[in-house]
Amino acid sequence: MDNATCLETSTAQYSTQFRFEEHAVSNFSYQVGGRAEIVSLNLGEDKSIGKPLNKTEYEFYETAVKSLPCNLQDYIPCYRGVVEIKNGKPATLQRLRTKRKGCYIVLEDVTSTFKKPSIMDLKMGTRQFSDTMPPEKIARKKKRSLMTTSNELGVRVAGIRSYNSTESCGHYHMDKMQGRELTTDSIQSAFRMFFFDGNELHVAAIERILQKLRNIIELIKLCDSVRLYCCSLLLVYESDKTAKLNYKTDIRIIDFAEFQTQSGDGVRYDGPDEGFLRGLESLVRLLGNLVEEFVVV
Repeated sequence: MDNATCLETSTAQYSTQFRFEEHAVSNFSYQVGGRAEIVSLNLGEDKSIGKPLNKTEYEFYETAVKSLPCNLQDYIPCYRGVVEIKNGKPATLQRLRTKRKGCYIVLEDVTSTFKKPSIMDLKMGTRQFSDTMPPEKIARKKKRSLMTTSNELGVRVAGIRSYNSTESCGHYHMDKMQGRELTTDSIQSAFRMFFFDGNELHVAAIERILQKLRNIIELIKLCDSVRLYCCSLLLVYESDKTAKLNYKTDIRIIDFAEFQTQSGDGVRYDGPDEGFLRGLESLVRLLGNLVEEFVVV
C-alpha cells in the first residue's frame, strides 16, 4: 500500500471502498451545527466530508433519494459511499476523537468551491422527532419545539459562521443554544447578521437564495409520503468579493437520520411534509423582509 492508509468498510452491506493518502483525513473547519463531529476527506479533486454512519441515513442515500424528484436531488449533497476510518499512523488522524473511528458516510463538501464561505445551519420542520425515537427523547423534542421558533415558524437557527469585519475574530458566530433563544420576533436579526459583512448587506446573495427556496418549495410539494423529520437546511454564500463567482450561493437539505415514509404503525403518510414546508415558507418571508428593508433604505 506504500504510504497510503486504506479506509474501507468492515461490514459486507457497506461495500464502498476508498484508499486515502495519510494526509487525507483531517478535521472539518466549516461545521456550524449538528452534534456529530464531521471529518474532511480528501479524494483528490473531489473534496468530501465524512459523517458517522447512521443506518436510516445510509438507506436514504442508497435507496430513498432515488425516488425523490430529480430536481430536488440537486439540493441534496452528492453521496459517495461509506468508508471505515481505521487508526493507522497518519498524524492528522491522531487529532480526531477516539469515537470518530469507524464507518462514515461520504458526501461531497459543498463548501469546497467557495473561497470564503459564510454558512448557516437551520433545523427545519415543526416536528423534530421520528416514530423510532424513545418516548423520553420524543418528549424532549416536543418541548424544545414548543419553546423555540420551530413550533410556529418551522425553522430554527442551529448555527452560523459568517465573515464580518466588525467582529474581533473576523467572523460572526451563533451556536445552537443561542439559536434556541431566538423568538419569532428576534430571528429576523439573525438572518440580517448572517448576510451582513460589516459594511453592507449581501442582497444579491439573498435574492439568489430566495429563488432556490421557491424552487425547493415546489419540489417538496411533489414528495408524497416523505417526512423530513429532523432534517436541516444548509445555506452557503460567497463572502469574498474578489472571487470570480461573486455572490455564489448554495442550498442543501442535510441530515436524514430520521427520514420516514410511513408511521411507526406501518401506515404510509399521505401528502408532503407540511411542517418542512412551513419552515421553507417562513424562510421566504423572512428573507423577503430583508430585501424590502434594503429597498426602503
